[in-house]
Amino acid sequence: MPVLENRASQKPKEKFMKKAVLALSVLMSVSSSFAQDCTLEEAQGIALVSSVEVLNETQCRAKINGVKMFSPAYNCPLSLDEVLVSGVIINCNRVHEGRIDGIFYRDNGKNDSNIYLY
Repeated sequence: MPVLENRASQKPKEKFMKKAVLALSVLMSVSSSFAQDCTLEEAQGIALVSSVEVLNETQCRAKINGVKMFSPAYNCPLSLDEVLVSGVIINCNRVHEGRIDGIFYRDNGKNDSNIYLY
């Protein structure tokens, strides 16, 4: 009879281990599918411009002192803090009534950490 007791006590352990391995494998496959190489970080927004610095004949750097709306992308979000600290490279004619709007983005595939506006 002791042999039957050992087999009976092993079955719940085996079931638990199978479930644990299955759960772990599902978790690993789901988490790896969400891990992305975010070469392009984006956010949509309306930002208030405090100053504009001319960089060249077509580009300016807009310093941001607040936002009316800022919605980071779900997959590869751009941080509002980074936009506020570094400013945004824009076409100089994009500032209207002290604000800019559009898609803010940073292309991490280039050796350029600047944030631009579509």
